[in-house]
Formats: sequence, structure tokens, C-alpha cells
Amino acid sequence: MSRGLIAAAIFSLGFIGEGALEAVILLTMLGWTTDILDGRLARKYNKPPTWVGEKEFAFDMAMVFSGLCYLVLSGFIPFVPAIVYVMVAAAFIAYFRSKMVTMSFATPAVALPLVVAYFEAPHALIWYVVWIVGALVFDWRRFSGVVREFIHNAKNLSQR
Repeated sequence: MSRGLIAAAIFSLGFIGEGALEAVILLTMLGWTTDILDGRLARKYNKPPTWVGEKEFAFDMAMVFSGLCYLVLSGFIPFVPAIVYVMVAAAFIAYFRSKMVTMSFATPAVALPLVVAYFEAPHALIWYVVWIVGALVFDWRRFSGVVREFIHNAKNLSQR
């Protein structure tokens, strides 16, 4: 649920504008850290998921979408290409109803803050890259499992 609150904070920072980019990067790292930690806790205790646990992927996508909204609202990304991308993504996601398709459209949106930080806040980019490397080291097994699941689902989708 923390990612839902963080997503709302990231979205609202879009009204502050470009000056909030570093805060958005920090909030994004915090949000994805909670994703890693709550995933580990859920797997460790192996209890039936709560309502929040059942909506975990939706909270993840809210984080992704809030980052895109921040970039548009703050003027880093033009509105028209962003809305076209979101509409195309929504059409594909509605048609295929596949987590893999959703993740395929989410991945570029996840990468956009890194690209923007490269040009606008290089030290925030360094924080983010260090965080990514640390997250991969800490949670490599889960990350590689997600990649394998993604590839498996892509193969299944291509056979439909």
C-alpha cells in the first residue's frame, strides 16, 4: 500500500515541476525498495494474500504511471506523445489481458526517469544506478525469476 501513497506523492510533485526531479527519483527508489521488501516478506511467511497483496501489481503500475505523469506535468515529456503511448498501451493491455504485455509497456516508462536524470540531475542518476545495482545484487533470484516468467509468458502469448 505504501507504493500507492508514494505514487500519489510522485504525481503531485508534477505540479511543482522540474525542481522536484531529485525528490521523485528518491521516492521512486523508496517505492521500489518497498516492493522488494514486501515481496520477500510475503514469500517468507507464505500466508494467503490480503486485499492489498492481491492488488500488488496494480500498486506497481500506479508507481510506473505516476512517474510518467510527473514527467509530463513537469514538462520533461511532451503531453501528446505521452497520451498516445498510454492510449496504445491501454488498448494492447485491454486486448491481450496479459501481465507480460503490461510489463512490456511499463518498462520504457520505468526507464524514462533515468534518461531524464542523465540530462537534468546527473547525481540523482548516480544514486539511482547505485540503487539498481544494489537491488539486483540483493534480489537477483527474484529478478531472474521475473525475467524467466516474462519470457515464458511471451512465448505463450505468441502461440495464441
